[in-house]
Amino acid sequence: MNRAARSVLRKLGADQSLENEREQRIEREVEEAKSTDLARKDRGSAGALDDIPEELRSETEKRHEKYRRKQAMAGRFTPAAERLPIMTSEERQERDKDRPNWRPTSFEGPIEKLIEKYKELDEVQRHLTLGQSMKYEFTADGRVLDRDGNLIYDGENIVGPS
Repeated sequence: MNRAARSVLRKLGADQSLENEREQRIEREVEEAKSTDLARKDRGSAGALDDIPEELRSETEKRHEKYRRKQAMAGRFTPAAERLPIMTSEERQERDKDRPNWRPTSFEGPIEKLIEKYKELDEVQRHLTLGQSMKYEFTADGRVLDRDGNLIYDGENIVGPS
């Protein structure tokens, strides 16, 4: 509102409709303030940090608020064991049937001992550890070579590294 209009209104006196609107606005603000105070009292001390802006909180207050929220969320849900269905042994076997069965490997000895023990190269490869399988190369004609290309097994006899 410009100055001329204000001075005219001042000379005329107080406008009752403006006064009524102002009083109603003040009453609404007072009621809103009371309702927010009641809400704070209902929340108890949990809302104490909610009133402080994030940038003014210390690291300790931020950490405290994080754990308080975490605890509040934990109380809203039932434990996972109660929410998830219990699997019977038949259901577990059915589920595990389609999963690959990984056989743990252990070191049984050097490759020469494995060749003597198992005779077939396919079986020898199944019993190699990861390190041994990286160290030796099995060729299509039934020979075994080491990393450097030295012949270990010629298909009939163990030659050994020279």
